[in-house]
Amino acid sequence: MKMNKIKIIAGVVFVFFLGGVIGSVGTGIYIRHRIEAFAKGGGPLGKRVLAMKKLSAELDLTPSQRLEIEKIVDNTLTRLHEFRRKHHPELEKIFDHAVLAIKKHLNDEQKQKMDELSEKLKKRWCRKKFRHRP
Repeated sequence: MKMNKIKIIAGVVFVFFLGGVIGSVGTGIYIRHRIEAFAKGGGPLGKRVLAMKKLSAELDLTPSQRLEIEKIVDNTLTRLHEFRRKHHPELEKIFDHAVLAIKKHLNDEQKQKMDELSEKLKKRWCRKKFRHRP
C-alpha cells in the first residue's frame, strides 16, 4: 500500500514537472517566433506603427497632427536606413577590429568560440542589413 502511494505521488510530481518543461519550451518558442516575426515583418511599417502609437498616446495627437507627424516619422526611418546602409562597411571594420583585439586575450578554444560567435552575429546583421526598403 505504501509503495502505491509513492508511485502515485511520483507520477503526479512527474506530470507537473513535465507540464512545466513543456510550458517553458512552448513559451520560449512562442516568444522567439513573435520576436522574429516582428523583426522580419515589422520592418519600417512596424516601426512606424509603434512610433505613431507611442507618439499619439503620449502627446494626444489630433488626426491632422498624426498625418503630418507620420510623414516625418516615415522620412526619418528612410534616412536612418540610408545612413545604416552607407556606413555599414565602416561598422563592419570596427566590429572586425574588436574581434581581433578580443582574440588576443583568449586561448585557442576561446578563439574558436569567438570566431563562431562573430560569424553568427555577422549573419544576423547581414540578414537585417537591407531589410528596410521604403
